[in-house]
Amino acid sequence: MRRPHFLLVSLVLAASPCLANISLDDFLSILETNGIVADRSQAVRGGLEGILKSVDPEVVLGTEGVAVAEQAGRRAVEAVELWPEDLAYIKSGALMAGGGAEIAAHLRALGDKAGLILDLRGAGGDDLPSVSILAGLGREDAAPLFVVTDNQDKPLSTNSVETAISINAPLMVLVDRDTRDAAEALAVLWKGRQGIMLVGTETHGNLRLRESLTLPDGQRVTVATRKLALPGGLVSKGSGLQPDIVVKSETSPFNALFSSTNHPARALSVKSEGDLELMARVEGDFALRRATDILLGLRLLGGYGKR
Repeated sequence: MRRPHFLLVSLVLAASPCLANISLDDFLSILETNGIVADRSQAVRGGLEGILKSVDPEVVLGTEGVAVAEQAGRRAVEAVELWPEDLAYIKSGALMAGGGAEIAAHLRALGDKAGLILDLRGAGGDDLPSVSILAGLGREDAAPLFVVTDNQDKPLSTNSVETAISINAPLMVLVDRDTRDAAEALAVLWKGRQGIMLVGTETHGNLRLRESLTLPDGQRVTVATRKLALPGGLVSKGSGLQPDIVVKSETSPFNALFSSTNHPARALSVKSEGDLELMARVEGDFALRRATDILLGLRLLGGYGKR
């Protein structure tokens, strides 16, 4: 039976005297039962914690300071907003079970807009079928997407496109350093895809899936049990995916499309207080503003959406 997986935030493993109550053999047995091959010699310097950190530098012992339940409960679609100028915005929290199909349904429903923005900043998740579903955007073949391996790089399975997804609107995908796990894998697979542009900052750079295991003394440890091998080598250890458009916070705050003056090319028609609030929100979010600028320019040049 498939074991549940949990998303975790990146934290350094805190020292825990409780691990001293667990024998090395029992500890290694639990890891091996869950497909983790560990180096016994790592216990000489760092004890059991040293073994864990050799397997996964981002391992977390216990749940203190780690909102495992909260992260696991995040929704694939946390917000859908219809914006002026025939644009639409979708905020994703995590690619958990069923999340890919939910996001795909929204993309199809909004596929005739002038442009779409999918915000994957801070998103994670562990649902690989969701990645396979969404990776079908703009693809019709069933070519292999990525290989799942154990922590020793032994192949376990190969995932391919599940179904083709077709939309007419250009898609801007927002990413940042907290785009990780399944969401980061999706961003890698979308990199360079026609009709899709990644905007923001470098992603997390650690394509691993983690499980929460119970130790003999009742403690829980969340540790990487699987890794994703994706094509192109775009993500490596300690180095995330570079988006197509890198946006830094020191970018000049002036932007003619969002000027409060009566500039004829400003992005959003000031029809209501809601429009004004949206303009202020976009103006203060550099990546969001850049993505919106690009979509508005494409609309003018390519005739996307309603004219």
